[in-house]
Amino acid sequence: MMFAFRTISRSIAVGLLALLAASQAYSQRSQLILPWQSDQERDPAEVKRIMGKIEQKEPSRDLNILWVWGIDQFHDGHKWSHEYSWAMDRYCYDLLPHVPRVTITPVYYWPSEKQWEEADLIVFYLWPHHDGASGFNDGTEPGGDPRSIWDYDTIDAYQKRGGALVFIHLAVLEGSGVELAKRIGFAWGSGPDAPADERTSSGSIVTTTLTDVGKNSDIFARFPASFDLHDELYWPLTGDPSDVNILAVAEATTGDHYPQDGPPKPEEMDGKDWPVAWTKEVGKGKAFGTILGHNWFAFNDPFFRIMLFRAMAWTLDESPEPFLSLVNVHPQD
Repeated sequence: MMFAFRTISRSIAVGLLALLAASQAYSQRSQLILPWQSDQERDPAEVKRIMGKIEQKEPSRDLNILWVWGIDQFHDGHKWSHEYSWAMDRYCYDLLPHVPRVTITPVYYWPSEKQWEEADLIVFYLWPHHDGASGFNDGTEPGGDPRSIWDYDTIDAYQKRGGALVFIHLAVLEGSGVELAKRIGFAWGSGPDAPADERTSSGSIVTTTLTDVGKNSDIFARFPASFDLHDELYWPLTGDPSDVNILAVAEATTGDHYPQDGPPKPEEMDGKDWPVAWTKEVGKGKAFGTILGHNWFAFNDPFFRIMLFRAMAWTLDESPEPFLSLVNVHPQD
């Protein structure tokens, strides 16, 4: 099968940053601190059933996709978590270039004005304007440092013309979360303007349950009603549930509980339905958000990949079939 490859333009500086961060990421995976958390086995027949037939080989048009990534020094000592450079490398170089008519470009922290103008889809997987050690929004950064930029006017203009957005895991953490939630549905906030509820998280073998909307969505078509994923999820989220299509939910622990605390016991779960994945339409644009994606192996999980590729296609008004051919592609790590 012939693949149409597009040349990906990258500056030398960004390339060196990617190399450095990727080296840190691979080092992280050698540190085993959470032996109970690992990738989950999926039945190949079940994966094939969920994917369905794959007949369409390429999108209906040329697509320009940006993958926005950063680094996270805070999680350097934690095995397999927040490996933004690894995920960027896997999807920008090993996977998505094999989809005909797709140009995929990695972007360090924030796209340029020209990139915003030319993009069809922008995927965010990073800690916005933060490196996990100190933020880049205190006015001390060099002029034009992409790590310090977060411009909602730019996002508004992009969505107004029909631009597609996908936000993964900690990418939903920006400021109080109020402004980001207006654009993508939900966000996780911090600071005095964030929700007053006590923050909680769940680092368990999370049972994700589809809502009725999710069961009938293109993104989770043919998925089981409930399925398990190893992850660390953050709640509560800022946003108006009445203005969001909630596709999947999960229970949280009754108090702060992180992966290093071990799997939570059933009696520690709160019995509530907290949002895990959702969609929102703003202007002509479509957005998908999920708080899944803490662990690197999620990005190799067939269930996660099906969800992500279908979500990308949904935001683009394209068939997911050309992307689903990548679900079981696993280059050597």
